[in-house]
Amino acid sequence: MALVTDQAALATAAAPAPAAVEAGQHTAGLAAAAVLSLGAAAVHFGFAPAHFEERTSHGAFFLGLALLQTAWAVAALLWPSRRVAALGLLQLGVVGVWAASRSVGLPGVAVEPVGFPDSLATAFELAIAALCGAAVVGRAGGRSLGRGRAAAVLGAAVAGATLVALTPRFAGAHHQHDAAAGIGTGAAAAGPSPCEQAGKPASPAQVTDTQGHFHRGPRPQGPLDPATRQTLAVQQVQARGVADKYPTVGEAERAGYRMSTPYVPCIGAHYTSIALVGRFDPAAPSELLFDGTKPDAKLVGLSYLVYHPGGAPAGFAGPNDVWHQHNANGGLCFNGDGVVIAGEESTAPQCRALGGAKRELDDVWMLHDWVVPGWECSWGVFAPECPELGGRVGGTAWDRPDPNAVLPPG
Repeated sequence: MALVTDQAALATAAAPAPAAVEAGQHTAGLAAAAVLSLGAAAVHFGFAPAHFEERTSHGAFFLGLALLQTAWAVAALLWPSRRVAALGLLQLGVVGVWAASRSVGLPGVAVEPVGFPDSLATAFELAIAALCGAAVVGRAGGRSLGRGRAAAVLGAAVAGATLVALTPRFAGAHHQHDAAAGIGTGAAAAGPSPCEQAGKPASPAQVTDTQGHFHRGPRPQGPLDPATRQTLAVQQVQARGVADKYPTVGEAERAGYRMSTPYVPCIGAHYTSIALVGRFDPAAPSELLFDGTKPDAKLVGLSYLVYHPGGAPAGFAGPNDVWHQHNANGGLCFNGDGVVIAGEESTAPQCRALGGAKRELDDVWMLHDWVVPGWECSWGVFAPECPELGGRVGGTAWDRPDPNAVLPPG
């Protein structure tokens, strides 16, 4: 009996206290997870300003997420426990949002391409979840991180990778690829043309393709066989004839066209004839583009706005007429007269403050055609933007750019 009692006493003396066991189990794993969480937070802090420029809700999400990841890292270092580890599993929710944004897209936002910064943050978050899961089930290990050596290596690796993700090379590429939420306005988007120096793109749809890829600049042209080229040539002769009919805003208004946008750099002032939106006709564009809005403002381009359910109309011969829509973030902001007063980047509250309402045009497709003599745009005949069109919003192509809208030199 005494022997049994002595063995029980020895076992009791050798066993650490429950609190010590829990702390030992969590110290190593949660310390590593905290370092990774700080790395993910740094990436989200770094990209929050650009996302605020695109949409307030996106910027707020990035900033809030960065703050929460930082707060969790502090808690994991100061109060390691299974409860803190369980909270760390919420990082999987962030991974889920990222996966949706890169596969099927988020509500009102097109699918975004995968980049190094977002992939790095997601890898950190997956590693955090794995370490926290191990800590919750008590398998994180009872040793500290190798007397500081492993902790130093991990910290240096996370810091180095995070710094690389925030360098201009990767940050600029990430800004250029933002989908439907808006377009980042970093220096990488600036260029020497009057259009680029006048400000950021007029709308995400002007510079983002259906896969969410940013392509501001010259539009690559696909090859045409002789028959297709001949058909396109005939169509463009018909389109150029419009320049003789409506050389100024005054002539266009007398023919029934009405202003649908003020002058906007890169795309001109739009004048629309609703009677022509039901079909595509090269000789009868439903929109005309001018270098201003006064009666003597000059025609600079054509725009085919076509109501066509089920996808883009056939349009011009060949593969180079890439049609676009303006339905991101709830669509454009229209006033009561049907004039666009703010782009897709505007929120519904911002639009209401201007006296307008957001409107999606699900079955409406648009295409610019730069065939007016003297305005054969260097980015391509069907380019979404004409780089020669500078000026300022609400003014003319010949005004000095608004200093508050000009991008920093590239």
